[in-house]
Order: sequence, then C-alpha cells, then structure tokens
Amino acid sequence: MSKSKMTFIIVILAITLMGCSQNKEGTFLLGNITEINDKSGNMEIEIEGSFTVDDAESLTELYEFEKQPKSLTIRVSNPKEYEEGQKVQAKVIKKYEEDVWDLDKLEFEVEEVT
Repeated sequence: MSKSKMTFIIVILAITLMGCSQNKEGTFLLGNITEINDKSGNMEIEIEGSFTVDDAESLTELYEFEKQPKSLTIRVSNPKEYEEGQKVQAKVIKKYEEDVWDLDKLEFEVEEVT
C-alpha cells in the first residue's frame, strides 16, 4: 500500500474517532514521536499529515503540507506521558491575532492515536 493511501486511511480513522468525542474543533497534526526531551518538554514528531475540523461532525479541510516537513519539534507540558515511536495527534492552539503560524507562539494539545 502506498504511503499516501496509508496516510489517508490514518487521517480518516482519526477523524472517525474524533467524531465520538465532543469539542474537537481545530487544526490537527498526525505523526509519530521520534524524540522526547523530558527536561525541556520538546517532542519531535515525524509528520504524516494534517487536517482541520470545523465542528465535531464536519470535516472542513483535509490536506498534506505543500512543503511537508519531515518532522516538527513542539513543546508539551507533560513529555513523560509519551514514548518514542508512539502515534499521536497534536491539536494546534493559536492564541494570537496574526495570520502567520509562529511555532514559538503556538501551543499544542497532544493525544495518543490508537
């Protein structure tokens, strides 16, 4: 099975699972944890794709990055709850007005994807 088909299946599965819970609006990144720094809270995620959900029942956009980075380092408050190799989805939280996504200003809520 090709990588793009596998990514699509994983994204659809995640969306289906998200529909079972409430308050899941936002933009999400899917990937595997490749490195965790327990002291700094930095977690490197190998990115498989991303999607945006407008409400718990409607998918508004499904896409892969135009210039998809192979990985992304994000800061989490509870790095000891995760393990390298674990598949996760990270909800992107933007609490500022500018239209540009600044990794230094963004916050992330990370959940394990089963």
